[in-house]
Amino acid sequence: MGEDEGRGGNDLGSYTNLKKPSLPYKTKRNDTLTFVIMSGPDNPVKDFRVSARAFKFCVAFFCIALISFGAVSYYYLHEFRDNKVTIAELAEINEILNDTTSNQEVLIKDLQHIAGNLLQKIEDIEVLNTEVRTKVGLEEELSGETQIVAGYSVSRGDSIDYTPAEGIDEDMDTLEDLKQELLDMDYKMTEQAMELLLLKDDVERQLAFEAALPSLWPMEGMYVSAFGNRRDPITGGTGFHQGIDIANRSGTKILAAGDGIVTFAGYKSGWGRMVMINHGYGYVSQYAHCSTLNVLEGQRVEKGDVIAACGSTGRTTGSHLHFGVQLNGTFIDPMRVLITEGAQK
Repeated sequence: MGEDEGRGGNDLGSYTNLKKPSLPYKTKRNDTLTFVIMSGPDNPVKDFRVSARAFKFCVAFFCIALISFGAVSYYYLHEFRDNKVTIAELAEINEILNDTTSNQEVLIKDLQHIAGNLLQKIEDIEVLNTEVRTKVGLEEELSGETQIVAGYSVSRGDSIDYTPAEGIDEDMDTLEDLKQELLDMDYKMTEQAMELLLLKDDVERQLAFEAALPSLWPMEGMYVSAFGNRRDPITGGTGFHQGIDIANRSGTKILAAGDGIVTFAGYKSGWGRMVMINHGYGYVSQYAHCSTLNVLEGQRVEKGDVIAACGSTGRTTGSHLHFGVQLNGTFIDPMRVLITEGAQK
């Protein structure tokens, strides 16, 4: 028993002194990947090994590259879409600009045409104004004078210079506004040109009437017998005198009292050699007792032309001119139409 106890005690001690058995050494794995390539039953099998770490790196790099490519592609796709929209908008704007440019070109051509018309009308109006003023005897006032023509100051010097009097607004922003302003001016000038044409016609008619009116004193001499009832110088009785008598020596020039056409040039009993002129407007003038005649029937004469010479042919007591005037077929007093300054007593 004692021995057993002694042994037991020794055995326990031996257990306590025993070393903890060590685990087997863990060997390091060879982290490689083997890829086998089989190209066919008759071809040898090929394999190659890649480090797992390198493979992981490649996979990670590929994923990063793929993600980066996707991000970049998305970015550029988005930019492309934006640019595509921008290009479409620019194309639309460009088309609008082209249309606007075309419209402006048309407007500019219209403006050039209108401006050309305006300049031509200014010149026409100047010519008309000059003609009218010349016809009424105002030609001396034309030089250096300034006229207002359809809102423009028109100088009548050596050249035409016009500036807006009521003119183009300084705030004109668009070609359309300018075109409308020019059209308004063109309308005003057209109206003024029409008024000048009407005035010119009126002046010409008036001048034609005044030229035709037998108002020029037909001969120099002494006013010796009036129109109306008088004592007959030959019979001594009372009779109606159809004109006036102007005395002068034989051969004195007799002038046409107005423009007209000779309707009679010959000898008539009692009147001797005589000329009759139709002046129009209902007027006919009569020149009797002439010594010689200078015109023929149908001849057109102007006021002041020499048509005959004073004489004493026909029923007369001496050398004189009998001058009579008819209006619408009735003899009137010639003094109603004659320029009285020409009378001599």
